[in-house]
Amino acid sequence: MFLQSTTKQIKHYTKVMWGKKMNPEDKQFAVIGLGRFGMSLCAELSERGAQVLAIDINETCVRQAADIATQAVVADCSNEATIAELKLDDYDLVMVAIGDDINANILTTLLLKDVGVKTVWVKAKDTPHCKILSKIGADKIIRPELDMGIRIARNMLDKRVFEFSELGSGISLAEVVVTARNMGKPIAKHPCANSDQTQVLALKRGPEVRKAPDMDMEMQVGDILIITGPEDVLSETLRKL
Repeated sequence: MFLQSTTKQIKHYTKVMWGKKMNPEDKQFAVIGLGRFGMSLCAELSERGAQVLAIDINETCVRQAADIATQAVVADCSNEATIAELKLDDYDLVMVAIGDDINANILTTLLLKDVGVKTVWVKAKDTPHCKILSKIGADKIIRPELDMGIRIARNMLDKRVFEFSELGSGISLAEVVVTARNMGKPIAKHPCANSDQTQVLALKRGPEVRKAPDMDMEMQVGDILIITGPEDVLSETLRKL
């Protein structure tokens, strides 16, 4: 169903399509830009039970997103009046996934920060784009192709590293698979656990996840240690495994 917007400032983007009702008690996310990346975000967030507002200036994309998002809206978020009408400052996190139009990407990010949106994540195209987004206050900058390439390369180089993610501020998180070399040893003896600068957050054993595990607990082949620490220290430790 479409509802007519009464805000004159966005008369060129007046069709609004609503899906399920949003529950104010749930985490609320907005995704601006419904290309392949933005659409996949909406689908995954919705699949996991999150409340999602999907936004694009392309009505066809919005119609597609309406099937998976909580709400889908045809709107131009490089317009300050649009951001105000959608009350995006009420959302826990807004993802700017605009890919082709870099100017719209940057302007939307700037406006979101200006109106006080709590957390703004942005999809970036290249290094200069990243630098601009960083200067205007983007909370997290994502380059999907680059990030995925790095993760795949790490896994290709060492299958013991199940996952490696940058958390920002020079801190990273890694999921490391325990091999036969460390079978039967206490967690404290694992190379990634015996440094003052790294910390074992959890141990995954099959479907079970043990938070802050006892460091005397003996490891089994196939266990996954979830470890965090400074990126340079963690990377160097992983290279020595």
